[in-house]
Order: sequence, then structure tokens, then C-alpha cells
Amino acid sequence: MTDADLGWKALWTLIPVGATYGVVSVVVFRRLSDRMAVRRSLNRAWAHVMELGLFLDSPALVLRAQRDLLRENVRLLRLVILPAGILALLFAFLFPALNAIYGRAPLPVGEPFVVSIQMKSAVLPPVQLESPPGMVVETPAVRVLHDRQISWRVRPLQRTSRDLKFRFKDVRSIHIHYPETTILSLPWLVWFVFASGVSAMVFGSCWKR
Repeated sequence: MTDADLGWKALWTLIPVGATYGVVSVVVFRRLSDRMAVRRSLNRAWAHVMELGLFLDSPALVLRAQRDLLRENVRLLRLVILPAGILALLFAFLFPALNAIYGRAPLPVGEPFVVSIQMKSAVLPPVQLESPPGMVVETPAVRVLHDRQISWRVRPLQRTSRDLKFRFKDVRSIHIHYPETTILSLPWLVWFVFASGVSAMVFGSCWKR
């Protein structure tokens, strides 16, 4: 399967996620914000922006328009802060999983990478790393007492979905440095924003009817 095929496959699974987020965004804003108040605030803000262009030769009027625009922006922020905060928390929950799936490429076959584990204790106990078939551990454990880390250099010899296994106690986290990737030459976040934006506009316009 070519990189383009993989890109299209990833895109067709990412688009529904972004579209669902767009629909949820419309529902949250419709339920938790005053649409008429938001619209009036946006209209007033746009009027103040137009004032800035119309009265460039009058510094006093420009300063007043800037003051009024700032006040209107604060008023608009108060109107949307609750739904925007909820959507921000939802995206913060989704981002790590989506980035792990769509933002990281498989480990390149034949190229080495580093696997590190972060220990809780400053005294680093013996830890054994077991690699699956198709992957080889090239170095013994390297211990960094100051950072409380133990690292190995590992090289995949073929594509594999098997797991690395560690025999240890008192471990906090495991770090594998996967390379970053794109979907059809664009970061996955661009596709996510595009899908959510289009679905939000379409769903929002249908809701009006």
C-alpha cells in the first residue's frame, strides 16, 4: 500500500470525527449562548471596525472607536465563554488520542529509535526490555540518574504491530519517539478543522430551517 493510499485511508476515518465535532459545536453554542445577543454584539463590533477606517483623519474619533471595539470584544467574550470553554475541554480530551493516531508515523524499518522509561525513584532498579519478533534491541540499558530515566536503542527489522515488553517495578511512564507525519501533505489538524468547519456551517444552516 502506497503512502497516498494510507493518506486517503486515514483521511476517511478522520473526516467523520471532525464533522461530528462540528455538529457538537453548533449544538453547544445554540443551547448555551444567546444567539441574538451574540449577533448584536458582532454587528456593533463590525460597526466600530468600520469607524476606524472612516475617521482616520480624526484621532479623537479613532480612539473612541478603539475603546468601543475593545468593550464590545469583552462583551462578546462573556457571551461565548461558556460554550467555547466546553468545546475547548472536549478538544483537549480528543487531541492526545487523535495526535497519536494521525500525527505519528510508523517506525521506519531499518532505522534506530530510542525507547525511554521514566522512573519515580532516584534509585533505578534493574529493568529488562523484551523486543517482539522483527525488532532488535541494539544497546544495553543506559541509565541517567539525574533524569531518572532508562533508555535503549531499538531497531525495527520489519513492520510489526507487536508490543515491547518491560519487566520492572516503580515505573511512571514510557516514551517512544515516533516520527511526525502528515495526511496528503497536510497536518491532520488542518483536515480536522476543515471537516468540523464545513459540518458546522452545513448543520447550522439546516437548523435555521
